[in-house]
Amino acid sequence: MRVGIIGVGNIGSIIADLLLKNGHELYLSNRHVEKLRKYEGLAETYLDVEKIPNVDVLFLCVKPQDAHSVLKRISPSNPKMLFISTVTGLTIDEISSYVECDIVRIMPNIPISIGKGVIGISCAKNCSERKDEVKELLSPFGKLVEVDESLFPAVTSLSGSGPAFVFVIIEALVDAGMKLGLSYETAMKLILETIKGSVELLEAETKHPGELRHIVTSPAGTTIEGIYSLEQQGLRGILMKTIFDTYKRAVELQEN
Repeated sequence: MRVGIIGVGNIGSIIADLLLKNGHELYLSNRHVEKLRKYEGLAETYLDVEKIPNVDVLFLCVKPQDAHSVLKRISPSNPKMLFISTVTGLTIDEISSYVECDIVRIMPNIPISIGKGVIGISCAKNCSERKDEVKELLSPFGKLVEVDESLFPAVTSLSGSGPAFVFVIIEALVDAGMKLGLSYETAMKLILETIKGSVELLEAETKHPGELRHIVTSPAGTTIEGIYSLEQQGLRGILMKTIFDTYKRAVELQEN
């Protein structure tokens, strides 16, 4: 499949790398030549988006503030082209005012780089019959979750930005382990395996997290002491406010 990608920054380059591994023919555009150098000999590269040739699928992976200026310079010559946008806040209706083709909006997160990501996806009403095609193209990236486009700011805050919050939490837990005398390597291994095992158990048991938390928590034991401390520090409120503040910013980007 002939695939174009406009913007090969963090997400765009991850998408390009995965598509190359899966044998697609790529045409990449970026305004900074250094971003394109790694693809020399692997894909066709262009500094100007206007030079991207006729493709089957075109990804838009630029920053929100650059999206409209880029869209003004796109003139797809293939009416059957599939247009896929990863741009935060850029709606399907806005895109449709620039291009006349089937449009899909996605919100991937960076674990797609190892095929373990989660991707929020919403298709324009007129291209619902192409969902299977989209799912086949994106399946190597991880799990796809179809949502109404109105919920994309929520998807952005939970899963799009979520890995950054998880990394901060892991970093804090590892630092705590080091303060207790463990080496960085030992603390990291303990935390990563604990998190992975907990997630897999939660998926296998399909129970509410609170039910499994109670299994670990004994009366007057160490865990309830830690839970009490978490509640005193307001961890739930901190995490919920973090997600809500991220959500509000996503809504602002969409409105602006």
